[in-house]
Amino acid sequence: MIEAKQLIEMNNHRRTELTPENEKYYTDFLLYIRLHLFLSEQQSEEILMEILDHLIEGQKEGKTAAEIFGNNPKRFADELIEQLPR
Repeated sequence: MIEAKQLIEMNNHRRTELTPENEKYYTDFLLYIRLHLFLSEQQSEEILMEILDHLIEGQKEGKTAAEIFGNNPKRFADELIEQLPR
């Protein structure tokens, strides 16, 4: 299993692949997830990496973050968080 610290470093590096529009969306999502204190750091970073992977793949197909995840990163994050075990 990759540790949270390594995931953060990978995440920071991979975000450079995003378009400015998708990077802004993802940053909003990232901040919202990281500010949820009841999520473990490991859990948060795994979710963020998974979302980033999906976003980069979608971007390669010409899609924006809003087209993939919806127009509201906060709502999308809330839906994901709701599904996680506490």
